[in-house]
Amino acid sequence: FAVLLESAKANGISVHGWINPFRVSTQNDVSALSANNPAKIILDSGNADGRVRVLSNGIYYNPASTENHKLILDGVREIIGKYDIDGIHIDDYFYPTTEASFDKAQYDAYRNAGGTLSLSKWRISNVTGFVLSLYSTVKTADSSLIVSISPSGQIDKTLNEAYADCRHWLSQKGYADIIIPQIYFGFNHQTEGFSKLLKQWASPPRHSSVKLVCGIAAYKCAKSDAYAGAGKNEWTQSTDILARQTKAIRSNKNYSGIAVFSYSDLNRSACKTEIENMKKEFTS
Repeated sequence: FAVLLESAKANGISVHGWINPFRVSTQNDVSALSANNPAKIILDSGNADGRVRVLSNGIYYNPASTENHKLILDGVREIIGKYDIDGIHIDDYFYPTTEASFDKAQYDAYRNAGGTLSLSKWRISNVTGFVLSLYSTVKTADSSLIVSISPSGQIDKTLNEAYADCRHWLSQKGYADIIIPQIYFGFNHQTEGFSKLLKQWASPPRHSSVKLVCGIAAYKCAKSDAYAGAGKNEWTQSTDILARQTKAIRSNKNYSGIAVFSYSDLNRSACKTEIENMKKEFTS
């Protein structure tokens, strides 16, 4: 990371530390974790309070645990303290499931102490509290650092399944400087077309301190999109999707920029024409 930063700064490139806050691993094999991995230590110690949960789709820190919040925030302080970065960016890993058993111990304790929020609203408050603390932690360390969040591209699904209240984060100061929804969809997606989602994210009230930047999916170019239904072949049949998306974003006054995922796809041979067409939109 130090080498990357040195090279980036020599070339005028801003670097932000990118973390997936509550995801430990995309695999559920605990034995694959290093012995000093904090999640492995917690699991090996009995994990009595369910701080770490092993699911079929991976291993996760429980967002209901304030101890986990502290662990992650300490990690953020470590990154800021060791490296001359320009910001902290958190990805879309909040609650990984809607199953009631996931954080039952913490929710039962909350209810037994007199808490009245429903499970979903309580989970939303857990995530919101974490994001608020992250922002404060970063700004306390260095007020010039940028805090950005990249939630998944379906705003209601993000709220109802990950318990991330992006509308609230957009409307209030103190949660993020930039929100970057991952609108990783083609125009012909059967249920969640790009144009629909672009408009949807631009609609909620937005505080003047919060910028909205659109994330687009270079990683999908020249590939079939299995989740797009009738539009699954759009990315293999067109070479101007990213260009048209770029034009649409730049035409929408609610957006301040574009984020391309991922960097490696900018030089992928199968993407060459798509990327060149996109670049033309920036010079037109």
